[in-house]
Parts: sequence; C-alpha cells; structure tokens
Amino acid sequence: MNNLCPICSNQTRLFGIQKGKLDQRDFKIMTCSGCHYSFVQNYRSDFSMIYNEDYYRGRGADPMVDYLYELQHPDRSVRNYEWAGIYKIFRTHCPDGGRWLDFGCGAGGLVRYAIKRGADALGVEDGWAANQGRQAGIPILHLDELDSYSGQFDFISAIEVLEHIPQPIDVLVKIRKLLKPGGILFLTTGNARPWRTRLLNWSYTQCPDVHISFYEPQTLAQCLLKSGFEAREIESFTGFVEIIKFKVLKNLRFKHRSRALDFLPWRLISKIVDARYQVSRHPFGVAV
Repeated sequence: MNNLCPICSNQTRLFGIQKGKLDQRDFKIMTCSGCHYSFVQNYRSDFSMIYNEDYYRGRGADPMVDYLYELQHPDRSVRNYEWAGIYKIFRTHCPDGGRWLDFGCGAGGLVRYAIKRGADALGVEDGWAANQGRQAGIPILHLDELDSYSGQFDFISAIEVLEHIPQPIDVLVKIRKLLKPGGILFLTTGNARPWRTRLLNWSYTQCPDVHISFYEPQTLAQCLLKSGFEAREIESFTGFVEIIKFKVLKNLRFKHRSRALDFLPWRLISKIVDARYQVSRHPFGVAV
C-alpha cells in the first residue's frame, strides 16, 4: 500500500495496530510526522455493511450513537445541547440569517432544530438514518443532488464527519463548491493533538471500523488551505459550552436531558474539559 500522507505527501509510519469492534480484525494506524495526520491504512470500504440500521441504532461499531432515539425524542435527547451550541455559532457568523447546509446530517436532527428556530436549513446524507429523517419530514438531500446547489450556501456544518472519510480534501473541495465566496464551514471532529504519543488509547481510534481519519489543528488547517478555504482560529467560546456539555454527557452515557444536570456549572466544566481535550482549537474555514 502507498505509505505517502494523503494530505502533505510526506512518508508516514506505522503507529500501531488497533482491533476492530465488529469482527476483531487488525487495523493499521499510520501517522505523518509532517502534518500530523493519522489514519487507518486498511480501512473498511463496505460502507453499506458498517453504516446500516444497527449502526444508527447504537448497536454497531460505535455504541454511543443512537440517531433513532434523537429523531423520535428530539426534546428529551442530550443532543439538544450540541444542536443549541451549533445554532449559536451559526447565528454568530450569519447574524442576518443565511442558507445553511448540514453536510453528513445523519437523520437530520440539527436541521430540524435549526428550522424550528427560523433558519433556512437543509441536510445532505444517504443511508438508513437519512431515510428515517425524510420520512419524518426533514428536508434532506441525496449526495447526488449536490451539483445543482453549487455556490448557494452561506454556512455549512460538518459535525463529526471528517473522521469517517478516507480522502478529506476531496470532500472539502466538494463542500467549498457549495459555499458562496466568504461562506463559512464549521466542523467538529476529535482533536488528535493531546493524544499524539498515545493514539491507541484515544476513544476515536478505538472505533477503527468507522473512524479512519484523525486530525490535529494544523492538519485541518492544511486540509482547508488545499481545498479553497482560508483557515481561521476560533476566537469566541460562543456555542462551545453547549457542545462540550453534550460531549461530556454522551461519554458518561446520559441519553436524556434533566433539570438537575442543567444546574451544574457548565461554563466552568467546559473550560476545564477544553483545556484538556482542546475541543475548540480546530480551525474553521472561510471560502475564498
């Protein structure tokens, strides 16, 4: 197999072997000393088998996802906190509104949340979860419809998408074509920088059946620059209190919102978590 980094073309090295969740196969985790991109070299390409109904119900490679519950109980799910944070970030970048696409929207929960608050929002996704969202009336495009939406969006979110993609620059180029000049790409994915010397201990790499690309902030900055974006650092913590609140609760296996949880000092908690895991350090993209 080619050992060149798909981001910067430097030679990569084998960091270690991670066991898969689904059938205990060995996955090779490679890492690049140039841009610090890490990735699964022998990733699974049978996407219809791994991103099936079991996956989206939380019975697949990643037990912490449950898109069906979030779709059926949108007001009860702790995912509300993440949706609220992302919506705040949208309003920060688009205070007068704008057209919003949620790229890789799953069942479309964020899209529905945004529409209920007056946003002009669409999702794009294929597969079982997206079909459930469409049946619930959420506007979700198919991937093969995107060409007709070139240059139409002011804001695109890609929430926990890039870790699933073997060729991130190809996808980012596609996203750039959908944005107007000056449009914003806001994305979330785990920050590999705190785990650089112990990647195999990181929860992201422990689902190598589906998580196959791992980024440090400088890695993502290079990806954005190569894809037609200006990479900018996030200067405001607006929205991240809620995003980190969701991540903490999800990792503690909470599914339901609760008044008791809301009384905790989440601004302080989120700052402490962010200092450790550097959630807010990834850049965002501005279409040039």
